[in-house]
Amino acid sequence: MKFNSTLYQTTAQLVGQLPKGRSKALGALFSLWNSHPSWDPWLLKDGDIYRLFYLLGSSKSGPWWLEGKICGAISTDLEQWQDLGTVLEVSPEHSWEAGRMLAGCALKENGIYYLFYSAAGEGAEIMNEGIGLATSSDGIHWQRSPRELVKPDANYRWYGQYKRSLGGFDYDHYQWRDPYVVKDEQTGRYYMFICAYRKEGGKGAYRGCVGLAVADRIDGSYELLPPAATPTIEGTQESPFYEMERPQVIYRNGQYHLFFSCWTTWLNPKWLGTVDRTQITDSSLYWYVADQITGPYQPARQTPVVSGSSRSGIYGTNFFSAPDAPDEFIAYGWYCKRMTLAISPFVRVIWNQDSIRLSI
Repeated sequence: MKFNSTLYQTTAQLVGQLPKGRSKALGALFSLWNSHPSWDPWLLKDGDIYRLFYLLGSSKSGPWWLEGKICGAISTDLEQWQDLGTVLEVSPEHSWEAGRMLAGCALKENGIYYLFYSAAGEGAEIMNEGIGLATSSDGIHWQRSPRELVKPDANYRWYGQYKRSLGGFDYDHYQWRDPYVVKDEQTGRYYMFICAYRKEGGKGAYRGCVGLAVADRIDGSYELLPPAATPTIEGTQESPFYEMERPQVIYRNGQYHLFFSCWTTWLNPKWLGTVDRTQITDSSLYWYVADQITGPYQPARQTPVVSGSSRSGIYGTNFFSAPDAPDEFIAYGWYCKRMTLAISPFVRVIWNQDSIRLSI
């Protein structure tokens, strides 16, 4: 479990003052610190404690995200953590989750913990993603379902795959990950938002969308719906994004607010020419709004980026109720340059009627 560390920063500063061998020393320090990269955290408030889930990988895999397992920790203040070790790892018995584990979310209802997660197969199926559910009565021991919770079949009209090259090989990349489940207080139904790829109505490589499914019970069954967000560049059938990762939906000020992340590598160059490039970095948190939970979600502004997020250095930013002010939020995620979790010190969210800003 790696958090942003003042020890690492201080050591790096001292190494940077060496008269000789600075580059090698800094490289060795970075390799040591990133020996077990940590990324994509999600949090659950559970009475007087906080439960943390996150992905843990190995620097030996290339790229780093090709390996990953879900680990956990608990805290009473979001600052000091007790490591719980591995929560879920790949399952050779289930081919759809035999290759790598991906991010998700956690909820608790009627004394039962629900861990929604995503995963992918191995070998030729390493880019074929799916969504699973594990449950627990104590938050420690988990029982996973052997089958995917919800997945479109090949004939489903809205969601599809794209041929993606990786390491000299072409894979069918079926984006279907990062489930975020929220109970709509108005209807009592459970809505699952998903990092997905648009099939119908899209052209070219850039077809990132936020998929949607709904259920009457938290554990399903989940019914597929049309995408909640299908961003489109004016005059084209292309999305600004190849992928819309770690989606989160929050109801506030009479609207539903959708937040997500996308690496600059996967942004459509056609779109970049229409927005303020100074606000676009890997850590930019994108912001869309809708009047209904099902969408359609539209950009909150011309350059739909939460103010301050482009300078945070945090990827996959989510919001969470502040421990000292439940009606306010903190922002958390992971520092993509350091491969460390970004939870404390707290990054405050200044959310006004018509603006959102990170207190960077």
